[in-house]
Amino acid sequence: MRVSVWLGAVLLFCSGQFLSAQEVASVHADVLRTDAVTTAPMQTVTVETTTVETAPAKAAATESVTVMPSSEPLINPEDVMNGGNLIFQQQDEPVLVAPDSVAYQFYIADLEGRHGAYAPGLSEQLLGLGSVYQEQGLYQEAIKIFKRAVHLSRISNGLHSAEQIPILQRLISALVSSGDYEKADERQYYLYRVQRQLYQSDAPQMSKAMMDRANWERQAYYLSVGDTAFSRLLAMWELYRRVLSNIAETEGSYSLQLLQPLNGLLETQYLIARYNGEAPGGIQFGSGAPESSAEKNRFAMVRLSNYKQGQAVIAAIREVHLFNESEESPLAAESLLALGDWRQYHGKREAAGEAYLQAWDELAVMENSEQLLAQHFGQPQLLPTTADAHLDLAPPANIKGYAEVSYSVNQRGRVKALELVSNEPVEAHPNAEPTRLLRRIKAKKFRPRYENREPVTTENLVKSYAY
Repeated sequence: MRVSVWLGAVLLFCSGQFLSAQEVASVHADVLRTDAVTTAPMQTVTVETTTVETAPAKAAATESVTVMPSSEPLINPEDVMNGGNLIFQQQDEPVLVAPDSVAYQFYIADLEGRHGAYAPGLSEQLLGLGSVYQEQGLYQEAIKIFKRAVHLSRISNGLHSAEQIPILQRLISALVSSGDYEKADERQYYLYRVQRQLYQSDAPQMSKAMMDRANWERQAYYLSVGDTAFSRLLAMWELYRRVLSNIAETEGSYSLQLLQPLNGLLETQYLIARYNGEAPGGIQFGSGAPESSAEKNRFAMVRLSNYKQGQAVIAAIREVHLFNESEESPLAAESLLALGDWRQYHGKREAAGEAYLQAWDELAVMENSEQLLAQHFGQPQLLPTTADAHLDLAPPANIKGYAEVSYSVNQRGRVKALELVSNEPVEAHPNAEPTRLLRRIKAKKFRPRYENREPVTTENLVKSYAY
């Protein structure tokens, strides 16, 4: 397999084989390189559907009902956790086209009456009944039914059977909807253990399972589920790396399928860069180091190479876009913006400016250049621009007040002239002040606004926040 320069760098970084100056010459120069790249033709990926037995409203026999991958969130996007935009969602959870709960209850009772408590096909009917309860918002009832279905599936089909996977996915979703994140986390670990027993490490199904697990770890990290946040970051980093390696091996170094794990790695690198949770401590060496320090040491090594790893990930993203997109596509230029943002976030303003200007020049020659330049350079952009990056500014679950603030963003991308325009505490907290909110805003970093290829100050930005 031929691996592209920067994808190879990402995989080496992620495996802990950190590149020397002799192995990788100037990251800065190579990232901006736009040489042609070649690879094998793309392959078509086929997605299979699954079938389960479900109960018709008035029939004594079963008929097959297709379980379709869901394209809609399993939790209403308006139901926001802690006032932010973070929504737990189990990927590709089955959605059953099924009759109502009465029909399921009738058919379950009939099965149990004829064949006993462990009747064949009973777990599938319980999955259908639990799904109806879940869709009706009866989460505790759904959880009880799903737990019984998992138990029956394990008895009937084995401890690591594929039949229990859709049941576990529904159970996790119901636990999340009920607010029991700790139990959902436990079940997610069990689901992943089942998948590891079923699939080869390089199988497409295992890559999908690892992506789902990495996304779960990300969301659990944001909601502070569990005690060791750095362990979740390390798990995300490792899972995305494994998926990246699998896809590169099977689909090639420039497959569009690489973008999802690459973007996951980039978001993970941002989270590692700003990590300030429980201190993992310094690196410990020698046989006297406690066994529990191994994970901490690995995380410390990841942090040491954070800046170079981020650059390598962005360079790999750019290579994929250069290979797959037409000259009129802005995606390759937008990867240069991502490079500039990464450098800007790390205080490398001169290097960031170089990437921003190359992005400007590439966008400026496109047919809709005016619109693209306004979109990316017309206003200061809060960094990082990755999803869920600024939940610290989102409304909390317990709102104490509403504040309006004004500030400027100078040509260096820093907040200046921050002022509290108005403060309206809620009745329950009449003396509330947005002190912490103001500190967070002051510490933010921005991509500055550009005019005629030059960064400029933007004054009198007014924003409203709940705190």
